[in-house]
Amino acid sequence: MSNVDFLVNHQAEWLRLSGPESDTVISSRIRLARNLAGYPFSQRLTAEQRTEVVDLFGETIGKVAAIKKAYYLRYPELSDIDLQFLLERHLISREHAGDRVEKAAAVTADETVSIMVLEEDHLRLQAFRAGFDLQACWETINRIDSEMEANLEYAFSPALGYLTACPTNVGTGLRASCMLHLPSLVLTKQVHKVLQALAKLNLAARGLYGEGTQATGNF
Repeated sequence: MSNVDFLVNHQAEWLRLSGPESDTVISSRIRLARNLAGYPFSQRLTAEQRTEVVDLFGETIGKVAAIKKAYYLRYPELSDIDLQFLLERHLISREHAGDRVEKAAAVTADETVSIMVLEEDHLRLQAFRAGFDLQACWETINRIDSEMEANLEYAFSPALGYLTACPTNVGTGLRASCMLHLPSLVLTKQVHKVLQALAKLNLAARGLYGEGTQATGNF
C-alpha cells in the first residue's frame, strides 16, 4: 500500500470551495519557518544530523495536540508518485520533493496542516483553510508553533527574532498567501495591470506551485 493512500480517496478540506469569498479565493495559507538551536541549517547538516532531526520531530508530534494523529512520512519510504501527489496537493514544495535524502513531512488527515521537515529550514509549518480565512490559519499555526516550541529549542535571537536559512525570512519567519482564481482578469487582459499594482504594494504574485513557478489555469 502506498504511504499516501490515506489521502487519495477524499478531498482536502481546503479545496472544498466552502470558505469566505470562495468564488475567487480558493484557499488561504500561513507558513512559519523555524530552525532548531544547536544544529546547522539544513544545507549544512551531515547525514547523521539529518536523521537526528527527523527522529526528533517524529517524537515531538506526539506531544502536540493538533498534530499528534498526523501521518508522519519519511522520504526514503515514499515513491516518486507519492511525492508528486503531495506536491500537487500543495502539502510539500517542489524543493522538498526534489532530493531523495533523509527528510520527512507530517500531514493531518484533513490536510489543513502540513509540516515539512528539512526543507530550506528545519521546519516549515503550514496551515490551510478554504476561501479567504487567514485568521483561522494563523490561529491554528500559532497554537501548533507554541506547543512545538515548548518541546523544542528554536534558533532565536533577541535582536533578530527567529533565525532562518534565507535572510528574507528572519524575524517572524511568517508568510501569508492566498490562491486566487482570476479567469475574467486573464480573459480581458487586465491581470498584468493587477500584478504590477501588487508589486507597488509590496505583495508578491507567484505561480500555482509557489516561488519560481508559472500561473496555470488562471490560478
